[in-house]
Formats: sequence, structure tokens, C-alpha cells
Amino acid sequence: MKKTLASLVVSALIITSAPFGAEAESLKEKEARNAQEQRQNKKKQSQLESHVHSEGEKISKTQEEVNRIDTALNEKIFAIAAKDREIKTIEREIAELDRKIKAYQLKLKKQEALLGDRLRVMQENDGNSIKWEEVIFGSKDVGDLVSRVFAGKSIAEQDNKMIVDYRTTQEKLSNAQAEQKQKKAKLVTEKENLKAQKADLEKQLQARNEKLKELRKRKAKFETQLVSTREASQILIAQERAIAAEKAAQAREAREAKARAAQAAREAKARAEAEAAQAAQAKQAAKQSAKQSYTPSAPSAPKAAPAAPKVAAPAASSSLFIRPTGGGTTQGYGAAGGGNGYTFHNGLDFGGPVGSPIVAAATGTVILAQSGGPYGNHVMIAHQLNGQTYTTVYAHMNSLNVSSGQRVSQGQQIGTLGSTGNSTGPHLHFEIHVGGYVYSGTGPANSVNPNSML
Repeated sequence: MKKTLASLVVSALIITSAPFGAEAESLKEKEARNAQEQRQNKKKQSQLESHVHSEGEKISKTQEEVNRIDTALNEKIFAIAAKDREIKTIEREIAELDRKIKAYQLKLKKQEALLGDRLRVMQENDGNSIKWEEVIFGSKDVGDLVSRVFAGKSIAEQDNKMIVDYRTTQEKLSNAQAEQKQKKAKLVTEKENLKAQKADLEKQLQARNEKLKELRKRKAKFETQLVSTREASQILIAQERAIAAEKAAQAREAREAKARAAQAAREAKARAEAEAAQAAQAKQAAKQSAKQSYTPSAPSAPKAAPAAPKVAAPAASSSLFIRPTGGGTTQGYGAAGGGNGYTFHNGLDFGGPVGSPIVAAATGTVILAQSGGPYGNHVMIAHQLNGQTYTTVYAHMNSLNVSSGQRVSQGQQIGTLGSTGNSTGPHLHFEIHVGGYVYSGTGPANSVNPNSML
């Protein structure tokens, strides 16, 4: 008896200790898996930070070159503007000299006309303005002589002044013509300098445009490959939280379903027991009634229990996800030309009008619902399907209807179709990742072709 009791106790201990051992082993496995995921996330973050630093340095160097070229261009532009103003000043001076030269030439013609008459007179008077012997001997008296002498002096002075004015006009004309010639020569030189400066400016502008094109290409590629270290870290942290929340929600739903099933079983058992008790009571009452008034007769056949209603089983589906929007595919999954900053397109593009509804491809927890970067308005959702973690991405949306941390059901609207971020037209960029979100612009990384999952 004691041996049998001891055996029962040992058996009970073995039976009761087995689940705890399994539970402990399960916890260890979970801890190990979580630790591994943490290490992988830290490694990813380190790689992202290194990539950001490297690309950031390249972009900074190119930006510095563009800034240096811009500074030189500004100096050149200011120099050209100053030279242009100088040329215009010279042109105005030449125009003024043209006006003066014409005026001097006209004045000389008039002076030459007057001097021509006076010079003929002076030639007749032996180089004098008047004939003094006629003045002296032709005078009527002393008063007339004085008058004639003063008149002669005045004529002589006028002749001298006319000659001086004529020579001055000639000198001014000569100086103006010489200055005009000098100004025109300077104008030719300055125009040549201006032409050379403009040619140099064109070269610098071309160099700047090439550098600017390179800079924009680098930035576009950089932004396409990675928004920023902060946002990448934010995605990793939010992703861990969303996956944990989704797992907790599914565990809670499983517990609630189990509790509902247990409650339903208890209720069914209670109903069955009540029905059995009621049937027993009815049977006992029938026996009592039969004893009190016995009349032989053929026993009646027991009534058959009503058949249980047949419930159609839900149709099995091989797809884990549904299409997130109704538009047709505008770009497939796979190799790309690289014009948009990536050589591998790790999703599907669905076209459609702006404002078309976008729904969750499967039940899950929203990792991120935000704006900015190459994805524009975008949503990331964590899913737990058949024990596997998946992440879906919905990009370039026009508006968002969900928020980070929110749990959504399959088919629930999460936003509308748009063309935000690095987008060339209205469409939804849709990705499916096995596990957490990992981006690569040159290969699939952990993304899969959505067509294989829809």
C-alpha cells in the first residue's frame, strides 16, 4: 500500500513538474530570441548610422563645392555688372563727345566764314586789321582822329579775339576727337573683358549645374535609401513595440476565445445535464403514472432528438493578405533602372485617383503613421500570421486615418491614395517584409513580392 502510494506521489510530481519545465524552457527560448533580435536591431542601427555618416560626409563635401562655386559666381556676377555699368558710362561719354565735336565743327564753320572776310581785309591792309594811314590822314580833325584810332583798336581787338576763339575751338575739337578715340579704344577693350568674363561665368555656371545635379542625385539617393538615423531608430523602436503589442493582442484574443469556448462548453454541459435531469424526472413521473393506472399496451418508440443544424464551414483561403487598394499595378517588384535612386523596387505600385481608399492588408498593429521623407505620408503595420512576423508598408498616401500603436483589422481603411514624398504621380507603393522592416535600394533584403502573398 505504501509502495503504491509512493508511486502515485512520484507520478503526480512528474506530471505536475513537466509543464513548469516546458514553460521555463519556453521562457528561455523567448529570452534568447528577444536578445538575438535586440542584437540584430543594434547591428542594423549601427549600419544605418555608419551609412548616414558616410553619405552625409559626401553630401557635405559636394555642398561645400557648390557653395564655393556660388561664391565665385556671385563675385563674377557683381564684376560683370560693374563692368557693364562702366561700359555704359563710357558709351554715354562717347555720345557726349560726339555732341561736342559736332558743336565744335559747326562753330568752326561759322568762325571760318567770319575769319575768311577779315583775313581778306587784313591781307589787303598788309596784315593789319585797318589802314592806319587812312585813319590818320583822312581825319577831319583831332576828335575824328581819336575816334578813328579807338575804332581801329577795337576792330583789331575783335580780330585778335576772333582768331583766338577760332584756335581755341580747333584745340577743343582736337582734344574732343582725341578723347573720343581713346574712349572708343577703351570701350573695345572693356567689351572684350566683359565678353571674357561672361564666358568664364558660363563655364562656372555649367560646373555649378553639374555639381548641383550631382548633389541633388546624392540627396535623392540618400533620402530614398534612408530618411535619417533618428527615424531609422524610431522605426526599430516602434517596430519592437508594435510587434510586442500585436503578440500581446493575439495572446489576449486567444485567451478570450479559450475562455469563451470554455464558457460555451460549461453552458452546453449545464444544458445537457438540465435536459438529462428533466428527462429523468419525466421518466420517473411516467413510471409513477403507469403504476397508478396500468393499461397494457405496446411500448411507444422514443422520439428521436432533433438533428443539429448544419453550419457551412468558412471557405479556406491560401492568401494571408488582401489587396490594399483597387487600382492596377503600375510598377512591379524587382530590378529597377536606378533613375529614382534605387536599382531594386522592393514593392508593388498600384495606380489610381487621388483619394482612393487604402485598407490594411491584414490584421495588425500600426508601427508608424507619419509624414516626411521619400515615402511621404506612410503607414507601417506589424502582423503576426501563423506564428510569423510580417511588416507591411503603405507609402505616398494623400491622407492617414490611423495612428501609431493603433490595432487595425484586415480591410479597415487606413488612409487614401496620393502622391506625396518621392512620387512621380498618384499611386500606392506597397511592401511586405518577412520579419521587421529592412530597406535596401539594391536588393530585396527581407522584402517579398506581394503578388506571392495576395
